Amino acid sequence: MLWFFLFLLSIALGGFFALLVAIARTPGLSNFFPPEYFYHGLVGHVDSALIVGLYSFLILLWHRVFKKKDHIYSFIPALLGFLLIALPAIFGLGQALWNNYVPTIIHPLFFTGVALFFLSVFLNSIRFLPQAIRNFYLGNTLEAILSTTVINSFIMPLNLLFSYFITPKSLNSYEYYEALFWFPGHTHQFVNAGLLISVWLLLLNRRVINLRFINSLLVIFPITYFIAQFFLNPLSEEARAITTWGYAVGIGIPTILYGIIIFTSALKEVNFYRAVVVLSVFLYLIGAGMGYMIVGMDTRVPAHYHTVIASILVGVMAFTFEILRSFNYVRDLSKFAKSIPFFYGFGMLLFTLGLFWAGFFGAPRKTPGTDYIQNFKVYIFMILMGMGSILSVIGGASFVLYVIKTVLGRKNYEEEGRE
Repeated sequence: MLWFFLFLLSIALGGFFALLVAIARTPGLSNFFPPEYFYHGLVGHVDSALIVGLYSFLILLWHRVFKKKDHIYSFIPALLGFLLIALPAIFGLGQALWNNYVPTIIHPLFFTGVALFFLSVFLNSIRFLPQAIRNFYLGNTLEAILSTTVINSFIMPLNLLFSYFITPKSLNSYEYYEALFWFPGHTHQFVNAGLLISVWLLLLNRRVINLRFINSLLVIFPITYFIAQFFLNPLSEEARAITTWGYAVGIGIPTILYGIIIFTSALKEVNFYRAVVVLSVFLYLIGAGMGYMIVGMDTRVPAHYHTVIASILVGVMAFTFEILRSFNYVRDLSKFAKSIPFFYGFGMLLFTLGLFWAGFFGAPRKTPGTDYIQNFKVYIFMILMGMGSILSVIGGASFVLYVIKTVLGRKNYEEEGRE
C-alpha cells in the first residue's frame, strides 16, 4: 500500500498544478495568474503526475501481479525524491526549464529529488528483474508485458547515469537537459506503453493472445537507445530519427495491435471495467492519430501526448477502484464512482481537441497568457481547451477525494468495530 499512497499524493499535486497551468492559458482567466510561475507549474504537473504518479502505480502493479511485499528501503528514496522534486515547483525556486521528458528546475533540491526517485526505481527493478526475465519468455500475456516495464525500468536509470557523464557540460542550460534526458526519456515512454497495455489486460480480465515477437519490440528499442547514446549526439538528426522510429515501430505496433484485440474483446461482454477499456483504447487511438498530424512545434504536440496520457489515466482510475475492492475498502462501486473515469476522459478529450485545433491555426506551445492569439478560431479553441481542463481537473479531483474518503472511511469503520 506504500506505493498506492504515493501514487495518490503525487497525482493530487500534479492535478493542482495542471489547473494552474490551464488557468494561465485560458482567455479571461490568465490575467489572474503570475506569468513568471507558469513554467514552475508545468514542471510540477509533469514530474508529479506523469513521472512520480505513473511510476508509483506501475511499481504497485509489480508487487500485485508478481506477488512480492513492499520493502521500505526501496520506497523511502522515492518518497523523499518526490517531496524534493515538488518543493521547488511549489515555491517557485530556481529556474524552470521546459525541456522534454523530465522538465527541470535548476535547483539542488530538484536534482537531489530526481536522483533519489530514480534510485528507488532502479532498486525496485533489481528486485523484480529475475522474475521479469523469466516471465518475458514463459509468462502469460500480462506477465510478459509487465515484465518489459521492469526490464526497461532497469535500463532507464543506467541510461540516465551514463548520460550524465557523457553529456557535454558546455551546452547551454536548455540544450544540456534536453540532451541529458533525451534517450532515458524515450525509454520511459516504452515503460508507459507497457503500463498502458498491462492496465488494459487487467481491466479486460480475459485471456488475450500473447504476441511474443511483438512484445520484444518494447525492449529492443530501449536497449538500442542505451547503446546509441555512446555514439550519437542526442540533439543530432540521427538520434531523433532513431527515437522517432522507435515510437512508430517499438511503441506504435504493440499498442495498436493489442489495443485492437482488447477493444474487440471488451465489446463482446461489456461491464464497467470493459467500458473503461473501450474509452481508453479510443483515446489512445485519437492521440496516436494526432501524433501523425504534428507539423512544427505548436499546441498539437501537447494535444497528442496529453490524449495518450489520458488513455493511461482513465485505465489507472478504473483499476484503482478494483484495488480498493480487493483490499475490502469498498464492496460495490457507486454510480458516482463509475462516472469519474468517463467524466475525466470527456474533459481531457475537450482539452486536447481544443489544443489540437488551436495549434492547427497557429497557437504556439509552452506559452503563457493570450497575447499570441491573432485568430478568432484560436480564441474559440483555447476556450474549449480551458473548459475541458476544468472538467478534467474536477474529474481528477473527484477521483482522488473519492479514493481518500473510501480509505479513511473504512479505517474509521474498523476502529468503531473494535470498540
